[in-house]
Amino acid sequence: MPGEISEIWTVVPPLQPNHPESDRLLGILLFARRVAGLLAVVWLLAACASPERRSGAESERPTPDRFELSGRIAVKYRGDGYTGSLRWRHRDQRDTIELYSPVGTVYARLASSPEGASLRMADGKRFDEADARALARRVLGWDLPLAQMRYWVFARPAPATVATRVDTDQQGRLIALDQDGWQVRYLSFASVGGVLLPDKLELEEPGLKVKLIVSRWGAPPES
Repeated sequence: MPGEISEIWTVVPPLQPNHPESDRLLGILLFARRVAGLLAVVWLLAACASPERRSGAESERPTPDRFELSGRIAVKYRGDGYTGSLRWRHRDQRDTIELYSPVGTVYARLASSPEGASLRMADGKRFDEADARALARRVLGWDLPLAQMRYWVFARPAPATVATRVDTDQQGRLIALDQDGWQVRYLSFASVGGVLLPDKLELEEPGLKVKLIVSRWGAPPES
């Protein structure tokens, strides 16, 4: 842009005193100066706006406070098993987890918030408890550490308690985590918005093993 502005002055011939064309050329010169100034302002505004656009893109990245993921899940519990897919949305301390059968039909829908948790089955039955952990123990028979899992799926220890084991690879990525009686293993990662996030992990406690393969990461809308 500075080079383009300077070229405006080189194409205007020098003015001669009392020349009949002086007034017209002077008007052209002043007009060109106004246009050059306006273009410079527009260019500066566009340059200043670019970082804001990048910041907006970064705000769309999933975080432990606001995310949505979908993928496949396999659960083994004392000889019984479940295989299917899931969609998990977390926002504003509220969770919605939908479990689907291998053929794509809804198997169950779990909703959790500070006000309580509910589980609605495909046959219409509904169960309610004070939180998701108590609800899973009552209906499924096994633990569901939902509050910790929203950090674990991001390859981070949950902040409420101390992890007893944290292993990383040569690149500094978390590959193993022991916390609150659970063992979490990270098998592979994928780039999501320029950030590496787990796309295959295993969670295990005595008698229970959960394998999760994430096919899509995202951030839910604000409203």
